[in-house]
Amino acid sequence: MQSTSAVSSCDLQNLREHAVSVHSDLGVALDAAVAAGKIIADGFGKFHTIDQKGVGDFVSEVDQMADKVVCEILGNDSSTAILSEELHPELANGVDDFWIVDPLDATSAFLMQAGRQFPSVLIGKYVGGQAVLGLAHFPLTGEWFYGFKDRHAFKNTQRLQVPKEERELGDVWVEMNQYGDSKFETESFTTLRDRLRTNDGARMVTTTVPNSGVALRVAEAETGLAAAIHDNSAVKIKQAPWDVAPVKLILEEAGGVFLNLDGQPIDPFVAEVSVIAQSRDLAEQIIHLARP
Repeated sequence: MQSTSAVSSCDLQNLREHAVSVHSDLGVALDAAVAAGKIIADGFGKFHTIDQKGVGDFVSEVDQMADKVVCEILGNDSSTAILSEELHPELANGVDDFWIVDPLDATSAFLMQAGRQFPSVLIGKYVGGQAVLGLAHFPLTGEWFYGFKDRHAFKNTQRLQVPKEERELGDVWVEMNQYGDSKFETESFTTLRDRLRTNDGARMVTTTVPNSGVALRVAEAETGLAAAIHDNSAVKIKQAPWDVAPVKLILEEAGGVFLNLDGQPIDPFVAEVSVIAQSRDLAEQIIHLARP
């Protein structure tokens, strides 16, 4: 599905100028995402060599090619360290300034052609151990989301803000992002999935292909989707830091929340169930259902 607000190639220069006006590092991240996005778009619908990390957890040469080009562009700009899913999955001890990269989020959706709205390139940046930048590019729909700490969030140059009015859980749509391998599903996630489908739960509960970009669909508020829940456990990490950090920064700058089941902001480097919502009040309604 092509978004009506997608950015055409002729508008890319305007997009970059706006991103740079927010912060110069966003221009670098955008350049890297453009290059990775071209690789992803070119590979969509074609045969690929696929390795399986686990049940429902795939990686292809497209992931690796996209990671390589992103790291090259970021590395050419500065000597800042890079943490990326495929090529640089670990940081040296004591590194507080670094880029963080998911070169192809929703690989399974990309390989199975589940929907053009799922695959994305995610890039974030940490300075002094704090997340300051987030950028997400959906190359198959031409959409761009980005934000910088205390400088707001944007979609295709337009200010991105969650709805200000409070919403009741019984009026909204909640998306569940589960493990591909059911043996890793946490008790809390199972409880939420069951309780959300009761009179005390949401109006609609769905489960599509896992994708970190769902947080940005919550933020843009173009549908009834107002919250999403990611299962995650240290036993088998499903949401790694590169899945969480970029979209968390953008969602929070748009006014949304990314909380754990204690109601505290998620640490992307800690594996735990996360509740993504347009407001703290809505998130707390969901968290309440997870409690005994």
